[in-house]
Amino acid sequence: MRNNIFKIKEEKNEELRKLFVLVSSLEYNVNQIRKKYHELEEATGYKKLLEMTINMLSVFGNEDFDCHGDLKTDQLKMNILIKKLKHKHQAPYGERAGEIFSQHSSYKARPRVTLC
Repeated sequence: MRNNIFKIKEEKNEELRKLFVLVSSLEYNVNQIRKKYHELEEATGYKKLLEMTINMLSVFGNEDFDCHGDLKTDQLKMNILIKKLKHKHQAPYGERAGEIFSQHSSYKARPRVTLC
């Protein structure tokens, strides 16, 4: 009788362990899918910005921008979008570039002398 109770408990514990492993695996898969979805959304956003830039360049590429009053604000908006894109792509490397430069540079800063 006692052995049966322990056997049943062990079987339930084993089933719970297997379920936990399955749930963990499913959570990992869901996280991977969410990550890919986020990357696709980001790529879609870049694609839309690129298409908008290409359209603006094709429409206004051969014309003088100073002749169009509304175009100055559109050009300003486009410049802001381009700067955001550049910053987003350069930002991860900017901090790392400073670290690399400081580690591998033979330049030693001279002590500063301050006069009273």
